[in-house]
Amino acid sequence: MIRLEKFSKKDYLNLMKWISSEEVLVQIAGRQMSFPVTEEQLDISQADKKRNAFTIIDIGTGKSIGHCELYMLENSAKIDRLIIGDASMKGKGLCGQIIRLLLEYGFINLKQSLIELNVFDWNTVAIHCYEKAGFSKNRDKTMEFEIGDGKKWIAFNMSIDKQTYEGLK
Repeated sequence: MIRLEKFSKKDYLNLMKWISSEEVLVQIAGRQMSFPVTEEQLDISQADKKRNAFTIIDIGTGKSIGHCELYMLENSAKIDRLIIGDASMKGKGLCGQIIRLLLEYGFINLKQSLIELNVFDWNTVAIHCYEKAGFSKNRDKTMEFEIGDGKKWIAFNMSIDKQTYEGLK
């Protein structure tokens, strides 16, 4: 079981440690920041009033195990910068719990009617998690990223509306 807590300066070190490469950074944040992530970059990010950042806490241990955000867009909120940083917690089915908490926060607290995210086409585990939570693919909304030595990654958009979310609860 997990809970979300407001992300603060005390959480910076964990997040900077978990973003261990340019590839990890691009996977969770696109090109919004540069590698290595610094406290100054996180200060700027935290100052953005449209950003709702959370630390993911393992209720059993009280330990921070990851990070996630909801970013307010003009007509929706976007799930952003989602990472399970604690290697011992990866592969334990936490994605569904995290997504449910973010959807609840976005639809109820932020009063949004649509929540979206971007995911790389090769990240089949995440895509399956998002589809299971009720997200649909918007393949006409894609982005291409060049990583390191010329590798190309394609990301596409997924979204869920409040009505679909309510129907799945």
